[in-house]
Amino acid sequence: MPRRPVERGGAAALVFALLVLATVAAFAYALHVKRDPLVLDRVTFLAVPNPNPPKQGKPRKPVRSFTPNDDCRFDRVRIRFRTTRSDDGTVQIVRPGGRVVYTLARDEFLKRYRFHTYFWDGRQRGGGTARPGRYKLRVKLLGQDRTLVAPGAIRLHRAKPGVGSACGESGS
Repeated sequence: MPRRPVERGGAAALVFALLVLATVAAFAYALHVKRDPLVLDRVTFLAVPNPNPPKQGKPRKPVRSFTPNDDCRFDRVRIRFRTTRSDDGTVQIVRPGGRVVYTLARDEFLKRYRFHTYFWDGRQRGGGTARPGRYKLRVKLLGQDRTLVAPGAIRLHRAKPGVGSACGESGS
């Protein structure tokens, strides 16, 4: 009786076992990452209101977009966030594509579980006002070698130029 040739299925079984092992390891790593606390949380972008708010009437709703036109109404945006780990970081405003528009802080110590507040007046690196559109907050943590982009967007709107600088005057 002729002998059957020996099947070479051992290599295929080994590859299959390695793929199963890699899948289980990737699943375990994904669960670990999901359980890690956020490093950057409680991010808010709020336009800074007029320094002379109206005396009568009900309080206004918060304004999420700003118009840097020197009319003293929502000319700046307040950027506030909390870090859950201490580290030195660089805080930047970037276009959605990742191009840096303005650096708010460079190599600044960001203490954990503290709120960090910055103000952006719509200026860009080379001078002048940035174009209207959506911008993102990016925080580079130097010690951890991580770059974090905050959820949400900063909205810069176009508005008619203000008439002079009447910020110090009361009235209107």
